[in-house]
Amino acid sequence: MKIIAARRKIFFALIALMISFSVLFLPTNSASAATTYKMTTTADVNVRTADNTSGKVIGFYKKGTTVTFTAKTKNNWYKTTYNGKVGYVSGKCLTTYKAPVATTQSFAALNNEARKHLGKRYKIGATGPSCFDCSGYTQYVYSKGIKKSIPRTAKQQYASAKKIKASELKNGDLIFFNYGKGIAHVGIYVGNGKMLNAQNNGVKYDTIKSGYWKKYIAGYGRVANLK
Repeated sequence: MKIIAARRKIFFALIALMISFSVLFLPTNSASAATTYKMTTTADVNVRTADNTSGKVIGFYKKGTTVTFTAKTKNNWYKTTYNGKVGYVSGKCLTTYKAPVATTQSFAALNNEARKHLGKRYKIGATGPSCFDCSGYTQYVYSKGIKKSIPRTAKQQYASAKKIKASELKNGDLIFFNYGKGIAHVGIYVGNGKMLNAQNNGVKYDTIKSGYWKKYIAGYGRVANLK
């Protein structure tokens, strides 16, 4: 009987040893995919130490802030790290982040807006829509035509634009003029050596290939890469 008992002990010991080895060599996957939540705040919201309003306030997000959260609790609160501390934000003040829709900025749209104002009178300091000065016209056309904001004056527009060579000029670029005391006039290049601009005779086409305007060209600038 003692021999049988001893054999049983040995048998079970071997089984246990085999199981332990099989566990050691089982395939493992230490990297588990973590779920994240990219959200945008819909109101000014506090960051708290717990997933309820009893948690201590440790921070604050303004309305419109986009935050990536690492977890969502049963109470509909979202977990994040705020200044090195674990914090929670109420899901009632969040919405799923939506990437802005890309808008196509086209010369056709810009040109359509620019042409609408042909013949309108010139007035120093005017920004439209009934009358314009030169930079008021370019600013207005860019804003309404392709929703592009550019500075108010010709000098400021020149400073903010990407400088390009004459050989790089394409439709929609700006042309700047200097009469001897710095940048003083601006027009929109529309192709075939012509520009649309607001000048003393109102909003009209002018050629830049020859004559009066050619001799005062100071440079060219690009404020949008139009299609």
